[in-house]
Amino acid sequence: MENIYIIGGSGFVGKNLAVYLSNFYSITVFDRYIDSDFFLNFPNIDCQQIDLIVDNIPGNFSSPDYIVNLASVVTAERDLSLFDDMVRTNIQIITKLFYRFQHCQSLKLFVQFGSSEEYGSINSPLIEYIREEPNSPYALVKQLATNLVLMLHRNDNFPATVVRPGNLFGRFQPRDKFIPYVIEKLKAGERLDVTPCEQKRDFIYIDDFSMLIREILINSSNAKGEIINVASGESISLKDIINHCKKEIGSFSVVNYGAKPYRSNEIMDLKCDITKLNEITGSFLDIDTKERLIQLINE
Repeated sequence: MENIYIIGGSGFVGKNLAVYLSNFYSITVFDRYIDSDFFLNFPNIDCQQIDLIVDNIPGNFSSPDYIVNLASVVTAERDLSLFDDMVRTNIQIITKLFYRFQHCQSLKLFVQFGSSEEYGSINSPLIEYIREEPNSPYALVKQLATNLVLMLHRNDNFPATVVRPGNLFGRFQPRDKFIPYVIEKLKAGERLDVTPCEQKRDFIYIDDFSMLIREILINSSNAKGEIINVASGESISLKDIINHCKKEIGSFSVVNYGAKPYRSNEIMDLKCDITKLNEITGSFLDIDTKERLIQLINE
């Protein structure tokens, strides 16, 4: 069975990827914090607590066939004082992984997680070859990481690719994220204080996303050196999300639109072009976000 290292795999995305991919691969999760209570339910997933800012992955593990790097400082804040720490964390982890595995003969693909926020305020649909205009320190650091990984591929033949997820949602997502927050408030019948919610996002359910990541791994020879949008290819307004969830739940919650302002330089329509994803994987998904919301509500 092929081996996958999931770096930073104890968060929302990592947990879902680890559980899904463990049906097909041998999985080792590396993170500076391991959610032991969660992973006790999945004894086939090996978990190693390690801080890659301080240490390297020891050499006594089976050589990986794939590495998925999720490690990142994630924040919606636009405070420049956060920039230095984000750069240090993101870039140092990538360079440590590169030096550790650049000569690993078994490694077929190194998957670096970028962000659709790297595109910034560019008009949708967002296509991988366009020049990015990041609007936040987080997005700028993600773009820097993207360029670093692609440089390592060009200069050192490192088998790397960058995936840019759409707006992910699903099981195990923190409650302060938009969709879990909305569902929790609506189920409790509590008031929602939100922006005008006219901004549109390309949402993708975590199960669909995990399946597509496996398709990229299977087609690793086509993915090397590429930036790949992994999304639904459609955008839906946050107001539509709230109204759909409210109807499905049968909630009487009051939704206070405009109680919160938009962020500075708010991206009003984020829809990813998924032509390259389809070409690389041969997968042509017809994803219905509203059906996936109903599935999540009823889980």
